[in-house]
Amino acid sequence: MWGAQAWVHGDNPYEAVARIRTWSGGLLYPFPAVLLFVPLSYLPSLLMNVLWATFSAGLLAWVVAARGVSPRVVMLLSPPLILATHASQWTPLLTAAVLLQWGGPLLVCKPTTGLWLLAYRPRLVHIYGCAAFLIASFIIWPGWVFAWRAHLSEARWTIWPLALPGAPLILLALRYWRSDGARLLLAMVCVPHTTMIYESLPLFLIPRTWFEAGVLWIGAFVVAVVHSHLAPYPNATELTRMSGKLIVWFVYLPALVMVLRHGRGDARARVSAAPAFVDQAG
Repeated sequence: MWGAQAWVHGDNPYEAVARIRTWSGGLLYPFPAVLLFVPLSYLPSLLMNVLWATFSAGLLAWVVAARGVSPRVVMLLSPPLILATHASQWTPLLTAAVLLQWGGPLLVCKPTTGLWLLAYRPRLVHIYGCAAFLIASFIIWPGWVFAWRAHLSEARWTIWPLALPGAPLILLALRYWRSDGARLLLAMVCVPHTTMIYESLPLFLIPRTWFEAGVLWIGAFVVAVVHSHLAPYPNATELTRMSGKLIVWFVYLPALVMVLRHGRGDARARVSAAPAFVDQAG
């Protein structure tokens, strides 16, 4: 938002955001994310946030509901979606994007989440979309990568989940790396990111039954409540680290159990099924 407003006024968006005294996090998104906000940059900040959160959650709801009633609809009432909407986060929009043919360009706007979702559902059309948006951004501002990298050190909220207690157990999912859920979970635990509960929204793509979706919902709810109860935290790093620890035990590990169960079930089905086995997980 601030970066797009600075860009349309001819300023360097990364330096402009760094000068904002009320915000110490800097602008950590690549330039394509700034370009995406340019059409909204002329609106008042409050209205821009409302439109962004409403469109993102609404698009996700439309995409999920269009595929019929399934355990995935639980994500629409989950703590991650509620908190992501409240904080105007990217996660709902990018989760919707990976389920849409034309959603590829959006995935490059937030590389961490984009990497998880590309791992979950790798499609050439999405890769082409990412490449096209990147090329367009370099045409508009050839040197934006250097400006972006100069401010990445301000990422005080970023945690490497694999270093958290219990997280190495997630590597057991490597056994079933060919499955969508296993790749998503492995990417999420291996890619450094802000380990807040709203970032776990894509994991609701893993459950195949209502019971599994309910387990994930309860785990996310426990994380949100306990993390809030333990506040205040001494700094941003500790805030995200504690959130990450809770997410590992109450969200990641239950998702791992689901991935392992699905993998074993799929393996048995391949052995006992007719010659043409069709994967229904997507």
